Amino acid sequence: MITSWALLGWMITGGSVALLLAALASMRWRAYRTGTDSEPEGESGGFSLARYEPMGRLLSEEDFLFLAAQPGYRPEIGARLRGERRRIFRRYLRELARDFHRLHAEARRMVANSTAEHSELVGMLLRQQVTFWRGLVAIEVRLALGGVGLGKVDVRGLVEAIEGMRLELARFSAPASATA
Repeated sequence: MITSWALLGWMITGGSVALLLAALASMRWRAYRTGTDSEPEGESGGFSLARYEPMGRLLSEEDFLFLAAQPGYRPEIGARLRGERRRIFRRYLRELARDFHRLHAEARRMVANSTAEHSELVGMLLRQQVTFWRGLVAIEVRLALGGVGLGKVDVRGLVEAIEGMRLELARFSAPASATA
């Protein structure tokens, strides 16, 4: 039987974990936003999906299993490699966030300069932004849990979302450039 003290302790612990995750998400969000406003405008053509392909392999278990099977392997070697790869992965995430921010800013400018017939795009842009940042926070939580052996990180959804926005941006800008 669970006592009220045990339940209170569990609630406090759960609240502490939630607060810790919220603080982690806040710090990471600020890190992703840093420097994005100074990015050059109008460079959606510079985005390449291929640039982010290595992300899927960085945290793959196959390399770690291979390394563990080698003579002379020590757990510290695997731990150091995992840490380095998480750091590289986070750099890719920052670049992905910058690309998203750049594409999103360009899309907002296009919508602001468009006629009223394209006003429904404002809601779509807001949904895209919320979806992207929510996915980014989810990946950061999985990365943090991956550091203690929990959670699997899959970045395909974020990369596909940004590629979809780039394609929509190209489709939206095509009629404007064809009439000019």
